[in-house]
Amino acid sequence: MKNLKLIATLFLISIFFLPAIVSAEETGVGEFVKDSAITTQIKAKLLGTKDIDSLHIKVDTDNNGIVVLTGAVKSKAEEDLVHKIAHSVDGVKKVVNKLIVDPALFN
Repeated sequence: MKNLKLIATLFLISIFFLPAIVSAEETGVGEFVKDSAITTQIKAKLLGTKDIDSLHIKVDTDNNGIVVLTGAVKSKAEEDLVHKIAHSVDGVKKVVNKLIVDPALFN
């Protein structure tokens, strides 16, 4: 009887977890990790650059290595530097720059 309960429990657990496992394989967990690593590297470089106020910058990376920059910067020079830093990270294929220049936000 104990074995039957154990088998039934394992069967039910596998039924509940199977969709999650299949979904993870289809979406490519490895791709997600790679893309989040790209985002993390860009954010780290932005934080380490003294001429950039990175608190107003959002970085997103899709599963094709395309980086989207959104938010606000103080100047065109800062915008160009952020764009250049994003391009410098390995794995980045394209940078879509949606940053706006808004010096008033930083006063």
